[in-house]
Amino acid sequence: MAATDLKLRPVNDGASGSRPLPSASILRPWIFDYAPSPDGKDVNLLIMLHGLARIGDNKAPFAQLGKSLNLPCTAVLSLQGPLVVPLMESPTYFSWYNTFDPLFNPLPSPDPSPTLKPLRQLLETLTSAEIGWDLAQIHLFGWGQGGSMALELALSVGKDGIPSPAGVGDKRKRLGSVTSVCGPLLSFPASTLGIATPIAYFTRQSASSAAGQKVRKAIERAFKEVEIVQGQQGGGEAMPRGREEWKGIMMFWGEMLGRDEGWKGSGEVFEVVR
Repeated sequence: MAATDLKLRPVNDGASGSRPLPSASILRPWIFDYAPSPDGKDVNLLIMLHGLARIGDNKAPFAQLGKSLNLPCTAVLSLQGPLVVPLMESPTYFSWYNTFDPLFNPLPSPDPSPTLKPLRQLLETLTSAEIGWDLAQIHLFGWGQGGSMALELALSVGKDGIPSPAGVGDKRKRLGSVTSVCGPLLSFPASTLGIATPIAYFTRQSASSAAGQKVRKAIERAFKEVEIVQGQQGGGEAMPRGREEWKGIMMFWGEMLGRDEGWKGSGEVFEVVR
């Protein structure tokens, strides 16, 4: 056999790197703050959904919270709710769905469905070939109204799916995970759905109370894998406080967040060029 000169060129070793920063035009109409992973390896995307802004929440503190969590291999995208809260002109406050009537009275049955369509479109954009996230790499974190919106989005995705890039293959129905802090699932499934997206639900309600049991039953009827994280009672719908209350959420993320699985050998990796 005649000797053949092999031409080699270095290739990416399979490790994840930073992804391009998403532009406002690509993610339009969403207003957002974005931060890449602190270690430069964007394996996961954590989407933050703030609470009802009448209690002082918006995308900015949740963007800061996402960065302060310092989760490895995890970029953070903090969204701003699309609706202006009525009668709150200065400063402007935002919500995920209408909670009040024009006279600022609470609605008995808030409807999050109008916001599902633009959120589903956002997931399609993030998982497009242009940006390149896989749906299973996308994790949601929401507080109060934002937590309810995250659960409703996971429910919608589990039932109807998200089209694959370029329309090739089956629809995708599983997000990486959802963590809801004191935000219940507003829909109450009539039967067990077994949706695959894993859920962590942080609550301050007693497991023995009628209200607490109703909320848990709805979530467990919709989703196959549900982790209940019990916070101290008597705190209303407050965010987790201190190491102990965050511990359950961090342990959940430790199981759910992907890790960098690059080349484990030593030296560079090459491919043969014909």
